[in-house]
Formats: sequence, C-alpha cells, structure tokens
Amino acid sequence: MHKPKISCIYLDMDGVIADFTKRYKELYNMEPREAEKHKQFDKLFTEFIATGQFATLDLMDGAMDGVEFLRKAPVPTQILSSTANEARYDTISKQKMIWLQTHGITFTPNFVPGKRHKYKFATPDSIIIDDTESVINDWREAGGLAIFHRNVPDTLAQLKFLLESA
Repeated sequence: MHKPKISCIYLDMDGVIADFTKRYKELYNMEPREAEKHKQFDKLFTEFIATGQFATLDLMDGAMDGVEFLRKAPVPTQILSSTANEARYDTISKQKMIWLQTHGITFTPNFVPGKRHKYKFATPDSIIIDDTESVINDWREAGGLAIFHRNVPDTLAQLKFLLESA
C-alpha cells in the first residue's frame, strides 16, 4: 500500500479529547443516545449549552498524551469539531474555544455546523481522528485518511503508522 505524505491531521474534540458523554450522564443520569430514544435529547442539549457545559468538560482519558504526541508530530494538527447546527454555532464554538484555551491546546480550531460537514476538509493527504463512524465513513468517501478513535493507545499506533512516510 502506498502511503501519501501527510500534510494535516484533524482532531475531533467531543469523545476524543473532551468528555461530552461523561458530563451529560452526570447532569441527566442517562446517555445521550438514551435521551434521543425518549425524545428528550434536544431539550436537555439546549440546557447543556445554556449552562456553558462545553467550556468545562473533563478531558478524556489519555487525551493530553495524544495532544503531546500531536504537538511533536512532523505535520500540523488542527481541531475539527461540530457545533451541532447553524443556530447553535456561535454559542458552542465560543464554549469550545474556552475549553481549548483552558487546556492549553493551541491547534488551529475549525468548527462546522454539524458533523455532516466535516468531510469537506478531507484531502488524500489529510487524516481525521474522530469517534463517530459516520464522520469516518464520509471522510474516507471524500478521499481522506481516517482513524476511528476508540482509545489513545490504538489511535497513536495507527497514527504512527500513517506518519512513517511523513
């Protein structure tokens, strides 16, 4: 397999470095998917945003190990994160900027009004690290390289392999 020289790595926030699900469960005693099943997600998500939760999420386990690796990587890393939709874009992106600043993460931020827009950043020499299967599939269909994030050790192993030619 011929590996292209990588020019950029895109890093998702929620579920990769910021722990959205943990905070959601702490506040509402249920997983986001469970809230969707019970048709409660939108109401609770609106409250989640109104109370500024995206600005104060906990780090995911091992997140800073991954960030440190990316800081030393031979190619630039950028943040690529969703704000759910256009109506919530300004509020969520401001909260996410505060979160990045709080944790000293200075990668260039890119926010899109829904995960369905992430594929627009895909190129044959770019990688996305994301925990959402639909984003991974869309990215690959658009010609980019993708790492389906489940945990930091596995993600870093895949990333090291892809960067060997960088």
